[in-house]
Amino acid sequence: MKIYRLRLLPRSAFLSPWQADTIFGHLCWAIRHHEGEQALLEFLEPFRESEPPLVLSNGFPADLLPRPLLPPPNPPAPGRPKMEQVEAMRRQKKMKGVEYFQLDEFNALCRGESPELVVQQDNLWSETILKNQINRVTGGTTGPDEDAGGNLYSVNEHRFIDRTSGALLPLALYIKVADDEWANRTLDLFERVSLSGFGAKKSAGYGQFRVQDFESFDGFGQVPEANGFVSLSNFVPAPGNPDRGQYRTLVKYGKLGEEYASSGRLSPFKFPILMLRAGSTFYTSEPREVYGQMVKGVHPEDESIVQYGYAFALPVKLAQANG
Repeated sequence: MKIYRLRLLPRSAFLSPWQADTIFGHLCWAIRHHEGEQALLEFLEPFRESEPPLVLSNGFPADLLPRPLLPPPNPPAPGRPKMEQVEAMRRQKKMKGVEYFQLDEFNALCRGESPELVVQQDNLWSETILKNQINRVTGGTTGPDEDAGGNLYSVNEHRFIDRTSGALLPLALYIKVADDEWANRTLDLFERVSLSGFGAKKSAGYGQFRVQDFESFDGFGQVPEANGFVSLSNFVPAPGNPDRGQYRTLVKYGKLGEEYASSGRLSPFKFPILMLRAGSTFYTSEPREVYGQMVKGVHPEDESIVQYGYAFALPVKLAQANG
């Protein structure tokens, strides 16, 4: 598969994290709204059959990449200077405090090297904003009888920003496609999504963005003697996927989108799904380009509803920890 990098320029704060399954859901709705139900079913078919022609990463600030979860290093051999042991502990502690790496650092870690780490600033700016509920009849914060007052509620706004200048940072997504036709189709879908926005409350102006550029990407270096993979997306392992590795989990409480969420025909809530976070690593003798699955049975009333759970996998050389 060929890798592309898509840069998106945010034009507002966002409420929903830029996670691969949420992004994929927006692409599906773009197809459903512009091409119809049958086109969406045809689009989903290869994903259901475990042959995805399109694999998405999560979205990351600027050109940073998530920290690979590496096995703990073996301690220095007995008899080595104490300072060497202290330095190994200090480096491990520093590694745990870093969420993102520059591309060259990420590639070095994937090759099993130990680069000089540059601690990145926390680029995610979050703040809680109070808002007042608007009455749809009067257009104000009071009801028709003028006695009912407004109803304050809060939202957690998120932005990726440059801490020095305060400017919004672009987001980078990495995309694997089967061929040029799928590359063009993917770009067209993101252009469509940009017209309506991404995530929660996009109708109120959140999650607005434009496509900055879309280009072939060969920045992920070769990994000699690779014995595992690292995922750039949250994912759900499929039966038979490697199970020895390092990972962090999250529970996804998904909801239906668009008209499905408000039609009243179906419950808007999906079953909770346990996913592995981006940066998770697993041992395997022959790393593949894709792991994970399209998760079925995620809705209590409609078996046709599925959840994207594929891993954007890159080869990595993992140390063989003792024990």
